[in-house]
Amino acid sequence: MAAYSSLSDVELRDLLKSGDHAAFTELYQRNWKFLFNGAFKATNHWEDSQDICQSIFIWLWENRETVRITTNTRTYLHTAVKYKIAGLIRSGKVRETLLDELEDIDPRRYRENELEIRELKNLISQLINELPSKCREVFLLSRDEELSHKEIAEQLGISERTVDEQVHRALKKLKVPLGKMAGLFLLF
Repeated sequence: MAAYSSLSDVELRDLLKSGDHAAFTELYQRNWKFLFNGAFKATNHWEDSQDICQSIFIWLWENRETVRITTNTRTYLHTAVKYKIAGLIRSGKVRETLLDELEDIDPRRYRENELEIRELKNLISQLINELPSKCREVFLLSRDEELSHKEIAEQLGISERTVDEQVHRALKKLKVPLGKMAGLFLLF
């Protein structure tokens, strides 16, 4: 048999379905660094990023016989990481970690940056106010009221998928002008 490194992702996935551990290892080696970097960029925590990636690969191995990947393997796994991070944010686990770190900030340094922080908060408020009304309403219920997507859907009489789409649309519009700081400030 050819070396696993020369096989395509599709061939590796076929071998994975039959329980081929070497095929799993090759998929892991091809993708773990990319997935870890994406998770780390979102969480800024080494351990959390490792846990996220590990849980995705464990899930892939445990569900190897039934998982249907219809896209590029890397795209599929990256999407799984995004969903995992979103789940952690919704459950408050990532939020608690960020709050713990914020408590460690030196108050003198905070006062020095207070004006910049106030300006950034004003920018965020302005950007939120520029969102279409339904999108803004859904986003504020999600972020300010901390309602789950299911609760928002029930309250507004819309589907959870519509809520997901509206929150995604809002985050997309806010991320561009906020740049790298978007991840931190949009969690709260």
